This record gives sequence, structure tokens and C-alpha cells, in this order.
Amino acid sequence: MKEMRYTTAVMVCAFVLGGCGNAYRSQQAGEPMTTGYGNLYFEQGNIYIKENQFHKAIEQYRHALRLNPHSAVIHAALGWAYYNVGNLDAAIAEGEKVMRLEPDNDDVKKLMDLLYRQRIHGR
Repeated sequence: MKEMRYTTAVMVCAFVLGGCGNAYRSQQAGEPMTTGYGNLYFEQGNIYIKENQFHKAIEQYRHALRLNPHSAVIHAALGWAYYNVGNLDAAIAEGEKVMRLEPDNDDVKKLMDLLYRQRIHGR
């Protein structure tokens, strides 16, 4: 069980820090960025994540999603923050949103499989 938690944490971290493949492709040339480093709420959330202030990160990511509700990378980051405060159901809900936004992302499918198994077996 400890190994599964470690594996899940590593995968979530890699996914969030690496970003989602399609998250930035939707931007048109010349448009201001509405996701990633152009979204101040997202940036602040990332700072809070690095400082292990997950509740503050959740608040910032929620604000970021108001600006860009279809950003897979922001949903993934919010899911990671929820996971770290022990809210597995909310983390899974965010992961499912990422899966809808990026249905061909195999990393997300693998991560969600681990999260579903963790939900079944308890944390």
C-alpha cells in the first residue's frame, strides 16, 4: 500500500509539473495566455504547491479556472492539491475533467487507474 501511494504521488507530481499535452495548443497567436504562466492565479497556486500550502493552492487554482475553465493543466494541478489535503474524491473528479479534456493522454489514464484503486483500497 505504501508503494502504491508513493507511485501515485510520483505520477501525479510528474503529470502536474510536466503539464498536459494539449493545454497550451488552444492559444491563438497574439492572444494573451489564459493558462499556464500567463494566469497569475495559476502561478500563485504553483508557488503555494511548492511551499506545501495546499489549501491556499486550491483557492488560487479555483480562481484560475474561472479565467480558463477548460484548462487541463489547471484541473490537473487542482487535483494534485486536493490529493495532498486528503480529498481523494475531489482529486479524482478533477482527474476525470482532465480525461475529458485530453482523452488521448495515456498518462492521465494510468494515473486515474491508480487513484481509483487507491479509493477502493483506502488511503
